[in-house]
Amino acid sequence: MMKRFLIVLALAAAAACAPTEAPPAGAVQERPALLVAPETRTVLTGEQALLLTHQCSRVSPGPVQGSWTPTTAQLDALDNELAALVAERLQAAGSNASPGDFYRQTAGFTIGGRRVIYVNGVHADAVERGMDPGRDWRTAAIGICDGGPITFGVEYDPATRRFSNFAFNGSIG
Repeated sequence: MMKRFLIVLALAAAAACAPTEAPPAGAVQERPALLVAPETRTVLTGEQALLLTHQCSRVSPGPVQGSWTPTTAQLDALDNELAALVAERLQAAGSNASPGDFYRQTAGFTIGGRRVIYVNGVHADAVERGMDPGRDWRTAAIGICDGGPITFGVEYDPATRRFSNFAFNGSIG
């Protein structure tokens, strides 16, 4: 009896672990939901990009030696890896926010002879309710002092696909 039970248990475990059938050739598969959507990302250039190098309650990127414009492919690669990092840091900070709750302002800077993409992440509530009338997050740098995990900054090296200098803003108070 015990032997029969173990065989049935083994067969059930094997069935649970078996790969699922591939969809038929030509079938349309749904794209998995992105944790961070391209519609909540923008590239800042010129003066507005340089304003991102002046943070008041977290480490600022730099010293900046120059600027450049990241490609869509570089930004897509960044976003694919950023979601996991932000989720991990939000959880460690005790926040219930999701990586998809953040708008991202990006800028290409040359720092230490390397091209990096700087990300200024700002929670959707702060963007949608906190901006001055007439200012658009897509073209105007957002600067928030304090606030903790409602805003973050991080540098991304597209050549190595590594992040560095991740920081939330300082705490309120």
